[in-house]
Amino acid sequence: MNVKKGQVFPLVLLILAVGMLIIAPFLSHASSSLIGSRVYGQAITEQYSCDAGVEHAIWRLKYESDFADSLTAENPTTNYSININNMAESMTVTWTEIESPPEPPPPEGPQSWRVQVAKSVEPDSAPTGQPTIFTYTIYIENVGTSDVHLEEISDLLPENFTYNTGSSQGVSSDDPTIELEDGRQKLLWTLSSPNPDVSGGETVTQVFQATATLEEQAVYWNTAWVTLVPDSIGTIGTGSSAPVGGGCSPYAYDIVVSVGETTTTVRVSITDTGVSILQWRVE
Repeated sequence: MNVKKGQVFPLVLLILAVGMLIIAPFLSHASSSLIGSRVYGQAITEQYSCDAGVEHAIWRLKYESDFADSLTAENPTTNYSININNMAESMTVTWTEIESPPEPPPPEGPQSWRVQVAKSVEPDSAPTGQPTIFTYTIYIENVGTSDVHLEEISDLLPENFTYNTGSSQGVSSDDPTIELEDGRQKLLWTLSSPNPDVSGGETVTQVFQATATLEEQAVYWNTAWVTLVPDSIGTIGTGSSAPVGGGCSPYAYDIVVSVGETTTTVRVSITDTGVSILQWRVE
């Protein structure tokens, strides 16, 4: 190529101009990619940190009994902070009831306040498909000052639960009579005269066992009643109580972890048989 001396300078300018047109967008793209990579990397780091925070909260709920026991219906929420990956994490854990029992039936009689009836069960959860023995305890507390007398104790077992013969202890060691009510066993201990006394301020119990193979991840509620004399007391029920979880629990914990611009909300159910993730949301 034969280029005259006067043509070199315009040619150089042309090459520089074309180079600028190519290099400027390239540098801009490279800069945007670098910024995007940093933002993406930051978001990933925050997400991993949130996940670690969730695991930290689950560990505390499962293995720190004082921490889990401090969360109740009356005091459902706690807040604390931890540091992971050199990032400050804001932690909130809230106890929540995921399945509420029906309201208990109103007690009968003007003096029914004199007696309170409650119920518990051990264990309160079991894996599905595995036969499990459950021990129920009915608590009958005389909160008044004068004696009351027990006439009957009744219990409506959950569906698929079967009373264990010979397991009755407490007020009565006799096996109850059993009848079916909507496919569920209804147990009835009829207490013969002289009827057992419950003194003022005293609590008596009726303990029994039932066996069930839970078929689904559901909550199985139980109900008990007692009938007392004098007639002004009548019948008092526990309402739906002593829940058993089939691989789950009627209670759960909402865990909220915030790191930078990322917030993770997780709902977990924790039982003796393990941890179930009910919900996981990232914002």
